[in-house]
Amino acid sequence: MSTSFAMSGRWVCVSCVLTVLGGCAQFQAARDEGHRKETIEQISRVDQHSSYPAMRRDSFEQVNLLELIDPEGQSVRDGYSKDWRLTVTDEVKGNIGFGQRYDLVLSWFGRQPDGDDWKRLRRNSVQDKIIAVSTSRCNVFKTYLRRQQVDVNFTLGSLTTAAGVLGAVLPGADASRSLAGAAGLFSGIRSEYNQSYYSNLAAHVIVQGIELRQNRLKKELVEARQGKSIAEYSMEAAINDAIVIDGNCSAVSGLIEAQDSIREVESPGMRMAARAMAGANALKEIQNTPSSKLVADGTLDKLLALAGSDVPSMLVTSTRTDLNGNPSRALANANSAAERIGAYIAQQGSQVVGEFEALQEKAKEGSRSELKSSEVRKTLEAAVNTSVLEPLTKLHGTKPAVLTACLQTLVEPTAVLGAAVAKMALTQADPDARITGQLALDKAHAEVAAAVAKVERVIEKAQTEIGARTKATLDALKAKAASDKGVKDLKLGDVTDAINKLGAPTSFGCGTETP
Repeated sequence: MSTSFAMSGRWVCVSCVLTVLGGCAQFQAARDEGHRKETIEQISRVDQHSSYPAMRRDSFEQVNLLELIDPEGQSVRDGYSKDWRLTVTDEVKGNIGFGQRYDLVLSWFGRQPDGDDWKRLRRNSVQDKIIAVSTSRCNVFKTYLRRQQVDVNFTLGSLTTAAGVLGAVLPGADASRSLAGAAGLFSGIRSEYNQSYYSNLAAHVIVQGIELRQNRLKKELVEARQGKSIAEYSMEAAINDAIVIDGNCSAVSGLIEAQDSIREVESPGMRMAARAMAGANALKEIQNTPSSKLVADGTLDKLLALAGSDVPSMLVTSTRTDLNGNPSRALANANSAAERIGAYIAQQGSQVVGEFEALQEKAKEGSRSELKSSEVRKTLEAAVNTSVLEPLTKLHGTKPAVLTACLQTLVEPTAVLGAAVAKMALTQADPDARITGQLALDKAHAEVAAAVAKVERVIEKAQTEIGARTKATLDALKAKAASDKGVKDLKLGDVTDAINKLGAPTSFGCGTETP
């Protein structure tokens, strides 16, 4: 009798071991086949791990770049895709050619004028769509991590328990020894699985690591793109950054972030205090150093890293600047106001040159202008600098320039904010002091936000004026091309006249003041 039990026990153990070893890594995939079917997601609504997505994934999780960038198909009407238009035969054969279409529509987008700031809004919209799709897919992946770990551990844990209990209750030394060995084998496989796939961390810890990293990247991305024109931050760069965020939804990213967080917990107090003091000093350094010098020698990125090192990670889903999260980047952007306006002028110059070259190509032989593209650019930028940038940066008699006056309003709030951040970090153990410190910190944030907003209003006004002058120049070029003599009759004075006809800007006021 004991021999038959022993033989049965051995075969049971061997069968279980072969089943687990052969299918442990794959059995969940078969069970999850239904989870990937869109109809099952919508009908089932929920399983033991999470609810299913509220939106149909096969419809929502699509990033149609052509439609997002050019929803009206203007690039096709402008002739950008006529050389790549496919026939029905091409499509049947699978020669989709989307790579070429993407390149063409991005090229078309880059050459469009940006008088009303629509390009920046379109860029942000495309980036937000990619991130939204990435978030939806990542949510499913995080649930899958939890489901996979729980199901595998439950199965192997149950087999370990069953083998151990049966080994204890079944008669016969051989059966007990075989089942005890099977229990040890299942337990060992479970340990190896958790170590190899999850580094002995619970799935929810890895998921938290993924969320921490992605939220921090999203926050930095939204802050960094504030107020940046297409010349400073192109559509291609925006797509690239969204792809980087999407790529950080992985078990590897979660493991790295989780391990860093675990090491951080070992001695958080002194580390946070040191970070806060370093951040406060970095804020002061950013304010007191000319922005051109910060950018030139690479100091800006280092100071931004220090200034933001004490900021907790939190999700930012608005395109509005959040000074309560990391004011250092907003301050750095504000202090780079003159450089940003200059870059915007250069970007508008590129658009005018692009239009001029396109008109030259369309003109017949002998009807083309003798002007060089570089001459047109130089004339435009000089005229716009004179009418827009110089009034912002040059003295008006004894009064400082408007932009200079605005930047001076940042000095005191920045110093107050730095002191409030440092004080807040050093009062962690005193609840009453923390309340007082938080109130002071909130007030400092509000004052910095108000000062930065004044600078941003000046920049927005300047960009509007620059855009208007760009549009006037483009209209003048098109009008000249439509005339009898065409672009051949174009003179540099035509560019200057188109800009000067608009007159001086009415006001660049820093807040409610006038220059």
